[in-house]
This record gives sequence, C-alpha cells and structure tokens, in this order.
Amino acid sequence: MIHANPSGAGPSDVGHGLRRRGLLFGLAGGAAALLLPATAVAQESAGRHGHQAGTVVGAVAAPDGLTLSADAVPAGVVTLRATTPDPAQQHPLGLVRLLPGVSLDSFLTHYRQAATAKDPVERRAGLELIDSEARYFGGPAVTAAGGAVEVTWVLAPGTYHLLDYTTVDPAHPERVRTLKVTGTRPQGRPPLAPHVITPYDDGDQGRYLTAGTLPAAGVFQVVNHTAQLNEVMFLRTVAGATEADVTACMEALRRGENPPVYPFTGVPTGLTPLQPGSSAVFAHSLQPGRYLLTSFISNRQTLVKRAFEGMWQLVTLR
Repeated sequence: MIHANPSGAGPSDVGHGLRRRGLLFGLAGGAAALLLPATAVAQESAGRHGHQAGTVVGAVAAPDGLTLSADAVPAGVVTLRATTPDPAQQHPLGLVRLLPGVSLDSFLTHYRQAATAKDPVERRAGLELIDSEARYFGGPAVTAAGGAVEVTWVLAPGTYHLLDYTTVDPAHPERVRTLKVTGTRPQGRPPLAPHVITPYDDGDQGRYLTAGTLPAAGVFQVVNHTAQLNEVMFLRTVAGATEADVTACMEALRRGENPPVYPFTGVPTGLTPLQPGSSAVFAHSLQPGRYLLTSFISNRQTLVKRAFEGMWQLVTLR
C-alpha cells in the first residue's frame, strides 16, 4: 500500500511504495474522523452530497481496527460514509459478498496468497480464486488528509463484509466487519449522480471515459465496463506536471526503477475495486487542481498494475 508522506520522503521512496502497492486497492487523503453513534443508522432524506433517501452507515478505519456504526441495515439504498483518524496510512475499504460455500477465512487466506506470493504461478492462482469467490462492490479509500468519502449502493438482502485492505489476513479480524442486509427485496431507487466515470477496455489497454474537468466536491457514478476488477483513484499532480512526466514515471515504475521525476503529491482517494459490469456512486471533496485518474489493480493477464500499463487520464477538479 502507499502511505501518506508526512515525513517528506523523496520521490524514490514514494515510487517504491507505488511499486509495492497491494494488488487490488487504492489510496486517499482526510481531516477529521467521523463516526455516527451506534444508534444513528438513520433514514435520511439526503446525504452530505444530496443522495436520495436511504440508510447511512458510518465507518472509521483506525490503526487498531475498523468500526461500523451498525451491523445490520434494511435492503435498498445504503450509503457508507467513511473516515480515518490515522495520520500515517491510507485505508482502502471494500464491500464484498462471498459466493455460497466460500468461508471468510478461506477468502482472506487466498487474498493473502494473491497479495504476497513471489511466484507468478502462485500469485495468478490466488487472483483467480479471489476473483471467483466474491462479488466486489467497491468502497471508499480514505486518509486523514482528505476527509470523508461516501459510497452508495442498492443492496439486496444477504451477508456482506467490509474489508480494510491495509491488512487482509485471517490473523487480523479487527480489519473486517460483517454487515447484514435484511428484508425480502431492495427498497428505493439508485441515487442519481451528475457525473459519470466509466473504466473500459480499448483492446488490451484500459481507459476512462469521463469529462476532462470534474467537480472537486462532487458525486460520481462509476460503471465498470472492463473485463476485470477496476478502481477509480484520484492522485494529485505537482504544479506543471505533464503527460510526458507521468508516462516516464509509470514506465520506470513498471521496470522496477526509480522514476526520473515523481509528478505526484499526497496519496490517492476514490473508489476501490468494482466488479465488472457493476456500478456504484461515490462522493468526495478534494482541493481543486490537476489530478491523475487511474487504477492500481494488477492486470489479471500481465500481473502489472494497470496504472503502470497506461490506464490513466489527467483531469482538472474545480
């Protein structure tokens, strides 16, 4: 995982972090921890960014574990509002639903295999297992510098798990929480988002279909049109960074080298991996500026991170 960089580590240190980043998930930035009280799983007429009525669940990803404001919600529109008080590390959270017959311990064991295996054959086998054992709904990637991130879904009844991907391991149950969705069928309509971000495949190349200028405080509908899991991460660029700078950086990181220039600052924020063909709504509030829109998930065919293969786009947030 990439961590926040309060110590002022140089470009080579941050580039090393990018190379070592986990197989599936991204990074963010936030100011104050927000956890709704245990009784405050509320039916609201609108969320912080104007979401439609639904249930809001607070999540806090702390260094010592993940906390939810409730462990059960009615089926229908559910918004997860996440923050972290952790000043040192980004916490990418992801909601998953395991397929029938798959135990949580088994899934976490296979995820650890996919994330840590040195042998490409063993790593690919782990990826194939976790891709086939769960359905991925995405989730908020949060840091202590970027504030709350919200993700909204329409959830059917069943058992879901919220994972903090900083440590996905059966030995760390404090980073996993179970969310029961009750009822017989979802109630309510999907929330409306004024801006759409669509990851898609252009031959062997992953790309994004979206506007070149987006709101810094906005609500986004993400629809994954690629053939594999993908995420939507926003990473701030330094002043004057060019496409050539980004290309040179990513190509160097792909080769395992220190980049000639590191054109980024801070850590990413956004939506963690989403199932192919699925959609989710996420909302964040970032500082205006130039950002890299990208995905740090490993390509299941090449085992190379999608960002390093060129799956990125420079956008302006206003």
